[in-house]
Amino acid sequence: MNLKELLQYGYEAGASDLHCVPGRPAMFRTNGAMHAYGEADLRAEEIEELFHIVLSETERSILKQERELETAVTVFDCFRIRVNAFYQNDAYAVTIRLLQHSIPSPDELVLPPYAASLAEENRGLFLIGGEAGSGKSTTAASILNNIALDKTKYVITIESPVEYLLSHGKGIVSQRKSCNAAKAAAVRAAVRQDADVIYIGDFADEEIVSEAIAAAQAGCLVIAVIDSLRAEDAVRDLIESFPASRREEIQRKLSDVLNGIMIQRLLPVCESKKRRAVFEIMLKDQEIRMAIREGRFYQISGIMEKNRELGMQTMDDAVLSAYMKSAISAETAVACAYDKISMQQRMKIY
Repeated sequence: MNLKELLQYGYEAGASDLHCVPGRPAMFRTNGAMHAYGEADLRAEEIEELFHIVLSETERSILKQERELETAVTVFDCFRIRVNAFYQNDAYAVTIRLLQHSIPSPDELVLPPYAASLAEENRGLFLIGGEAGSGKSTTAASILNNIALDKTKYVITIESPVEYLLSHGKGIVSQRKSCNAAKAAAVRAAVRQDADVIYIGDFADEEIVSEAIAAAQAGCLVIAVIDSLRAEDAVRDLIESFPASRREEIQRKLSDVLNGIMIQRLLPVCESKKRRAVFEIMLKDQEIRMAIREGRFYQISGIMEKNRELGMQTMDDAVLSAYMKSAISAETAVACAYDKISMQQRMKIY
Protein backbone atom coordinates (compact mmCIF):
# COMPACT_ATOMS: atom_id res chain seq x y z
CA MET A 1 0.00 0.00 0.00
CA ASN A 2 1.47 3.32 -1.10
CA LEU A 3 0.20 5.90 1.42
CA LYS A 4 1.50 8.91 -0.51
CA GLU A 5 -0.30 7.73 -3.63
CA LEU A 6 -3.50 7.14 -1.65
CA LEU A 7 -3.40 10.60 -0.05
CA GLN A 8 -2.62 12.27 -3.36
CA TYR A 9 -5.63 10.58 -4.93
CA GLY A 10 -7.84 11.43 -1.96
CA TYR A 11 -7.00 15.13 -2.01
CA GLU A 12 -7.44 15.36 -5.78
CA ALA A 13 -10.82 13.60 -5.49
CA GLY A 14 -11.98 15.91 -2.68
CA ALA A 15 -12.32 13.03 -0.23
CA SER A 16 -12.84 13.74 3.45
CA ASP A 17 -11.71 10.39 4.88
CA LEU A 18 -9.67 7.30 4.06
CA HIS A 19 -10.60 3.99 5.73
CA CYS A 20 -8.16 1.08 5.84
CA VAL A 21 -9.42 -2.25 7.22
CA PRO A 22 -7.78 -5.63 6.57
CA GLY A 23 -9.65 -7.78 4.06
CA ARG A 24 -11.13 -4.86 2.11
CA PRO A 25 -9.73 -2.34 -0.38
CA ALA A 26 -8.85 1.14 0.83
CA MET A 27 -12.12 3.09 1.00
CA PHE A 28 -12.57 6.83 0.54
CA ARG A 29 -15.51 8.95 1.64
CA THR A 30 -16.26 11.67 -0.89
CA ASN A 31 -19.22 14.03 -0.48
CA GLY A 32 -20.67 11.66 2.09
CA ALA A 33 -20.49 8.49 -0.04
CA MET A 34 -18.00 5.60 0.32
CA HIS A 35 -16.12 4.14 -2.65
CA ALA A 36 -13.23 1.71 -3.04
CA TYR A 37 -9.78 2.56 -4.33
CA GLY A 38 -8.90 -0.34 -6.60
CA GLU A 39 -9.84 -3.95 -5.99
CA ALA A 40 -6.92 -5.34 -3.97
CA ASP A 41 -7.76 -6.16 -0.35
CA LEU A 42 -5.47 -4.66 2.27
CA ARG A 43 -3.39 -6.94 4.46
CA ALA A 44 -2.93 -6.44 8.20
CA GLU A 45 0.83 -6.13 7.65
CA GLU A 46 0.33 -3.23 5.24
CA ILE A 47 -1.67 -1.27 7.80
CA GLU A 48 0.92 -1.87 10.52
CA GLU A 49 3.62 -0.66 8.09
CA LEU A 50 1.55 2.49 7.57
CA PHE A 51 1.83 3.20 11.32
CA HIS A 52 5.61 3.55 10.95
CA ILE A 53 4.95 6.51 8.62
CA VAL A 54 2.20 8.34 10.50
CA LEU A 55 2.96 7.49 14.15
CA SER A 56 5.99 8.13 16.32
CA GLU A 57 7.63 5.31 18.24
CA THR A 58 5.96 6.54 21.43
CA GLU A 59 2.56 6.63 19.73
CA ARG A 60 3.02 3.11 18.37
CA SER A 61 3.79 1.95 21.90
CA ILE A 62 0.64 3.64 23.23
CA LEU A 63 -1.43 2.06 20.43
CA LYS A 64 -0.06 -1.38 21.25
CA GLN A 65 -0.91 -0.93 24.93
CA GLU A 66 -4.30 0.81 24.68
CA ARG A 67 -5.47 -0.61 21.32
CA GLU A 68 -6.63 2.85 20.18
CA LEU A 69 -4.96 6.15 19.35
CA GLU A 70 -5.91 9.46 17.80
CA THR A 71 -3.39 12.04 16.62
CA ALA A 72 -2.75 14.56 13.85
CA VAL A 73 0.41 14.76 11.79
CA THR A 74 1.93 16.26 8.65
CA VAL A 75 3.30 13.56 6.34
CA PHE A 76 5.49 13.82 3.23
CA ASP A 77 5.89 17.54 4.11
CA CYS A 78 2.58 18.37 2.44
CA PHE A 79 -0.39 16.38 3.80
CA ARG A 80 -1.95 17.31 7.15
CA ILE A 81 -4.05 14.37 8.39
CA ARG A 82 -5.88 13.23 11.50
CA VAL A 83 -5.23 9.59 12.30
CA ASN A 84 -7.55 7.34 14.32
CA ALA A 85 -5.96 3.90 14.71
CA PHE A 86 -7.73 1.07 16.52
CA TYR A 87 -7.74 -2.70 17.07
CA GLN A 88 -10.64 -4.75 15.75
CA ASN A 89 -11.20 -8.40 14.80
CA ASP A 90 -7.68 -9.33 15.92
CA ALA A 91 -6.05 -6.76 13.63
CA TYR A 92 -5.41 -3.03 13.40
CA ALA A 93 -7.46 -0.65 11.26
CA VAL A 94 -7.18 3.08 10.68
CA THR A 95 -9.35 6.02 9.65
CA ILE A 96 -7.54 9.04 8.24
CA ARG A 97 -9.24 12.44 7.97
CA LEU A 98 -7.78 14.48 5.11
CA LEU A 99 -7.45 18.01 6.42
CA GLN A 100 -7.34 20.88 3.96
CA HIS A 101 -3.90 21.98 2.79
CA SER A 102 -4.51 25.55 3.95
CA ILE A 103 -7.07 27.03 6.29
CA PRO A 104 -9.92 28.52 4.23
CA SER A 105 -11.11 32.02 5.02
CA PRO A 106 -14.66 32.63 6.30
CA ASP A 107 -15.48 34.06 2.85
CA GLU A 108 -14.23 30.91 1.11
CA LEU A 109 -16.45 28.81 3.39
CA VAL A 110 -19.35 31.22 2.74
CA LEU A 111 -19.96 31.52 6.47
CA PRO A 112 -22.92 33.71 7.42
CA PRO A 113 -21.92 37.27 8.37
CA TYR A 114 -23.20 36.75 11.90
CA ALA A 115 -20.51 34.11 12.45
CA ALA A 116 -17.88 36.83 12.05
CA SER A 117 -19.72 39.15 14.42
CA LEU A 118 -19.95 36.42 17.07
CA ALA A 119 -16.21 35.79 16.73
CA GLU A 120 -15.46 39.49 17.17
CA GLU A 121 -16.98 39.66 20.65
CA ASN A 122 -14.46 40.43 23.38
CA ARG A 123 -15.97 37.96 25.85
CA GLY A 124 -18.63 35.30 26.10
CA LEU A 125 -19.30 31.83 24.70
CA PHE A 126 -19.78 30.97 21.02
CA LEU A 127 -20.73 27.38 20.11
CA ILE A 128 -20.25 25.68 16.74
CA GLY A 129 -22.34 22.54 16.31
CA GLY A 130 -23.28 19.90 13.79
CA GLU A 131 -23.09 16.23 13.02
CA ALA A 132 -19.82 14.32 12.53
CA GLY A 133 -18.19 15.19 9.23
CA SER A 134 -20.10 18.45 8.77
CA GLY A 135 -16.95 20.57 8.82
CA LYS A 136 -17.13 21.99 12.34
CA SER A 137 -13.37 21.79 12.87
CA THR A 138 -12.66 23.50 9.54
CA THR A 139 -15.13 26.29 10.37
CA ALA A 140 -13.59 26.77 13.81
CA ALA A 141 -10.07 26.86 12.34
CA SER A 142 -11.16 29.42 9.75
CA ILE A 143 -12.66 31.70 12.40
CA LEU A 144 -9.67 31.33 14.76
CA ASN A 145 -7.13 31.90 12.00
CA ASN A 146 -8.99 35.03 10.94
CA ILE A 147 -8.89 36.34 14.51
CA ALA A 148 -5.15 35.62 14.82
CA LEU A 149 -4.32 37.24 11.48
CA ASP A 150 -6.42 40.39 11.92
CA LYS A 151 -6.55 41.03 15.68
CA THR A 152 -3.85 41.67 18.24
CA LYS A 153 -5.14 38.91 20.49
CA TYR A 154 -3.70 35.91 22.28
CA VAL A 155 -5.43 32.74 21.04
CA ILE A 156 -5.02 29.47 22.96
CA THR A 157 -6.51 26.28 21.54
CA ILE A 158 -7.18 23.14 23.57
CA GLU A 159 -7.58 20.20 21.23
CA SER A 160 -7.25 16.45 21.04
CA PRO A 161 -5.54 16.18 18.64
CA VAL A 162 -4.36 19.50 17.15
CA GLU A 163 -5.75 19.36 13.61
CA TYR A 164 -5.13 22.62 11.76
CA LEU A 165 -1.94 24.56 12.43
CA LEU A 166 -2.90 28.21 12.90
CA SER A 167 -0.70 31.12 11.87
CA HIS A 168 0.65 33.95 13.98
CA GLY A 169 -0.57 37.19 12.46
CA LYS A 170 -1.10 40.39 14.38
CA GLY A 171 -1.83 38.16 17.36
CA ILE A 172 -0.23 35.16 19.05
CA VAL A 173 -1.38 31.53 18.83
CA SER A 174 -0.60 28.68 21.23
CA GLN A 175 -2.03 25.26 20.37
CA ARG A 176 -2.18 22.69 23.14
CA LYS A 177 -2.86 18.98 22.70
CA SER A 178 -4.87 17.83 25.70
CA CYS A 179 -6.78 14.65 26.49
CA ASN A 180 -10.38 15.02 27.69
CA ALA A 181 -9.37 14.31 31.29
CA ALA A 182 -7.03 17.31 31.28
CA LYS A 183 -9.10 19.80 29.26
CA ALA A 184 -10.80 21.46 32.22
CA ALA A 185 -7.41 22.15 33.83
CA ALA A 186 -6.13 23.44 30.48
CA VAL A 187 -9.03 25.91 30.27
CA ARG A 188 -8.24 27.17 33.80
CA ALA A 189 -4.58 27.53 32.84
CA ALA A 190 -5.44 29.44 29.65
CA VAL A 191 -7.28 32.07 31.72
CA ARG A 192 -4.21 32.46 33.96
CA GLN A 193 -2.01 32.67 30.86
CA ASP A 194 -3.88 35.84 29.80
CA ALA A 195 -5.70 34.37 26.79
CA ASP A 196 -8.07 36.66 24.92
CA VAL A 197 -9.61 33.77 22.97
CA ILE A 198 -9.85 30.14 24.12
CA TYR A 199 -10.85 27.40 21.69
CA ILE A 200 -12.07 24.05 23.03
CA GLY A 201 -12.16 21.29 20.44
CA ASP A 202 -14.83 19.26 22.22
CA PHE A 203 -17.28 19.84 25.07
CA ALA A 204 -16.86 16.42 26.66
CA ASP A 205 -18.24 16.75 30.19
CA GLU A 206 -19.69 19.05 32.83
CA GLU A 207 -16.28 20.02 34.26
CA ILE A 208 -15.10 21.38 30.90
CA VAL A 209 -18.41 23.20 30.36
CA SER A 210 -18.19 24.69 33.85
CA GLU A 211 -14.64 25.94 33.27
CA ALA A 212 -15.59 27.34 29.85
CA ILE A 213 -18.43 29.33 31.41
CA ALA A 214 -16.08 30.56 34.14
CA ALA A 215 -13.55 31.64 31.48
CA ALA A 216 -16.25 33.58 29.63
CA GLN A 217 -17.28 35.23 32.89
CA ALA A 218 -13.62 36.15 33.48
CA GLY A 219 -13.56 38.13 30.24
CA CYS A 220 -12.35 35.63 27.62
CA LEU A 221 -14.04 34.82 24.33
CA VAL A 222 -14.56 31.05 24.40
CA ILE A 223 -15.26 29.24 21.12
CA ALA A 224 -16.20 25.58 21.43
CA VAL A 225 -17.38 22.69 19.25
CA ILE A 226 -20.43 20.66 20.21
CA ASP A 227 -22.08 17.70 18.46
CA SER A 228 -25.68 18.89 18.87
CA LEU A 229 -27.77 19.23 15.70
CA ARG A 230 -29.95 22.21 16.71
CA ALA A 231 -29.39 25.26 18.87
CA GLU A 232 -32.06 24.29 21.38
CA ASP A 233 -30.54 20.80 21.62
CA ALA A 234 -27.11 22.33 22.26
CA VAL A 235 -28.45 24.36 25.19
CA ARG A 236 -30.34 21.38 26.57
CA ASP A 237 -27.35 19.06 26.19
CA LEU A 238 -25.09 21.47 28.08
CA ILE A 239 -27.55 21.99 30.92
CA GLU A 240 -28.41 18.30 31.24
CA SER A 241 -24.74 17.34 31.47
CA PHE A 242 -24.95 18.69 35.03
CA PRO A 243 -26.68 17.04 37.99
CA ALA A 244 -30.20 18.31 38.67
CA SER A 245 -29.01 20.17 41.78
CA ARG A 246 -26.77 22.45 39.66
CA ARG A 247 -28.94 23.02 36.59
CA GLU A 248 -30.69 26.18 37.75
CA GLU A 249 -27.29 27.75 38.55
CA ILE A 250 -25.86 26.75 35.14
CA GLN A 251 -28.96 28.02 33.32
CA ARG A 252 -28.43 31.42 34.94
CA LYS A 253 -24.71 31.52 34.12
CA LEU A 254 -25.16 30.25 30.57
CA SER A 255 -27.88 32.81 29.87
CA ASP A 256 -25.41 35.54 30.86
CA VAL A 257 -22.39 34.42 28.80
CA LEU A 258 -23.82 32.66 25.71
CA ASN A 259 -23.36 34.96 22.70
CA GLY A 260 -24.70 32.61 20.08
CA ILE A 261 -24.77 29.19 18.48
CA MET A 262 -24.08 28.25 14.87
CA ILE A 263 -25.09 24.79 13.68
CA GLN A 264 -23.94 23.62 10.25
CA ARG A 265 -25.04 20.84 7.94
CA LEU A 266 -23.84 19.65 4.53
CA LEU A 267 -26.49 19.05 1.85
CA PRO A 268 -26.09 17.55 -1.65
CA VAL A 269 -26.10 20.18 -4.39
CA CYS A 270 -28.47 19.85 -7.36
CA GLU A 271 -26.95 18.11 -10.39
CA SER A 272 -23.58 17.81 -8.66
CA LYS A 273 -21.63 15.40 -6.52
CA LYS A 274 -20.66 18.27 -4.24
CA ARG A 275 -22.28 19.40 -1.00
CA ARG A 276 -22.94 22.88 0.39
CA ALA A 277 -23.18 24.01 3.97
CA VAL A 278 -26.30 25.52 5.47
CA PHE A 279 -26.36 27.17 8.89
CA GLU A 280 -28.70 27.58 11.82
CA ILE A 281 -27.95 30.78 13.73
CA MET A 282 -29.05 31.59 17.28
CA LEU A 283 -28.08 35.02 18.59
CA LYS A 284 -28.39 36.46 22.06
CA ASP A 285 -31.41 38.61 22.82
CA GLN A 286 -33.49 39.13 25.93
CA GLU A 287 -36.11 36.54 25.01
CA ILE A 288 -33.50 33.86 24.31
CA ARG A 289 -31.71 34.69 27.55
CA MET A 290 -34.91 34.36 29.59
CA ALA A 291 -35.80 31.06 27.92
CA ILE A 292 -32.38 29.64 28.86
CA ARG A 293 -32.49 31.09 32.38
CA GLU A 294 -35.94 29.58 33.02
CA GLY A 295 -35.23 26.23 31.35
CA ARG A 296 -37.70 26.73 28.48
CA PHE A 297 -35.34 25.26 25.87
CA TYR A 298 -38.22 23.94 23.75
CA GLN A 299 -39.16 27.57 22.95
CA ILE A 300 -35.78 28.53 21.47
CA SER A 301 -36.56 27.48 17.88
CA GLY A 302 -39.85 29.39 17.97
CA ILE A 303 -38.10 32.51 19.26
CA MET A 304 -35.55 32.22 16.46
CA GLU A 305 -38.33 31.98 13.85
CA LYS A 306 -39.91 35.18 15.22
CA ASN A 307 -36.63 37.06 15.09
CA ARG A 308 -35.39 36.41 11.56
CA GLU A 309 -34.93 40.15 11.04
CA LEU A 310 -32.26 40.09 13.79
CA GLY A 311 -30.25 37.51 11.83
CA MET A 312 -31.52 34.37 13.53
CA GLN A 313 -32.25 31.38 11.35
CA THR A 314 -33.48 27.86 12.11
CA MET A 315 -32.08 24.92 10.18
CA ASP A 316 -35.39 24.52 8.33
CA ASP A 317 -35.18 28.21 7.33
CA ALA A 318 -31.66 27.59 6.03
CA VAL A 319 -32.77 24.50 4.09
CA LEU A 320 -35.69 26.38 2.54
CA SER A 321 -33.40 29.25 1.56
CA ALA A 322 -31.03 26.81 -0.19
CA TYR A 323 -34.00 25.33 -2.07
CA MET A 324 -35.25 28.79 -3.10
CA LYS A 325 -31.80 29.51 -4.56
CA SER A 326 -32.04 26.24 -6.55
CA ALA A 327 -28.99 24.94 -4.72
CA ILE A 328 -30.75 21.80 -3.48
CA SER A 329 -33.66 19.76 -4.80
CA ALA A 330 -37.17 19.70 -3.39
CA GLU A 331 -36.60 16.08 -2.35
CA THR A 332 -33.47 17.03 -0.42
CA ALA A 333 -35.22 19.97 1.24
CA VAL A 334 -38.05 17.80 2.52
CA ALA A 335 -35.78 14.91 3.51
CA CYS A 336 -33.50 17.22 5.52
CA ALA A 337 -36.28 19.23 7.22
CA TYR A 338 -37.10 18.69 10.86
CA ASP A 339 -40.74 19.59 10.17
CA LYS A 340 -41.33 17.88 6.82
CA ILE A 341 -45.01 18.79 6.55
CA SER A 342 -44.31 22.46 7.19
CA MET A 343 -41.45 22.37 4.68
CA GLN A 344 -43.76 20.97 1.98
CA GLN A 345 -46.35 23.65 2.70
CA ARG A 346 -43.76 26.47 2.66
CA MET A 347 -42.31 25.21 -0.64
CA LYS A 348 -45.79 25.28 -2.24
CA ILE A 349 -46.28 28.89 -1.18
CA TYR A 350 -43.08 29.89 -2.96
